[in-house]
Amino acid sequence: MAEPWLDITAALVRASGLVSDICAKSAAEHGVTAQQAQLLCVLEQHPVAMAELGVLMRITKSSTTGLVDRAQDAGLVVRDTDADDRRSHLVSLTERGRQLGGTYRAMVTGRIATLIADVPDAERELLRAVLSQVVISNQARATWPAEPERAA
Repeated sequence: MAEPWLDITAALVRASGLVSDICAKSAAEHGVTAQQAQLLCVLEQHPVAMAELGVLMRITKSSTTGLVDRAQDAGLVVRDTDADDRRSHLVSLTERGRQLGGTYRAMVTGRIATLIADVPDAERELLRAVLSQVVISNQARATWPAEPERAA
């Protein structure tokens, strides 16, 4: 017997759990932690200052340092002094980090596409529009690069 329709809170929280599980499984299959995979996604479009990384990833300064240290040791990122502020360090992807991040994102994207494959196109577009509106109007942190806009 199918579960009755969920209220919006239950639906969003449980959907978030499904996405988190997909991200964690995909990261593990690439030999990185979910947090390292998220770091690769955050850095995909441009280098980010250490302080900003902590804010984007919702982690403390010491956790940010440890995460970046481990990612640097794994050859995924490099840390350079910010030319505009010598007290600050910018973190950017290495070529290996860029490649791993790209394959990780493709895997997550494919698995989410499979997750919603039975949703009719019109409803999928409505879901995209509603979630985009919620994310944008609430200025959600950019922890996953947006795909370029599709031509209408």
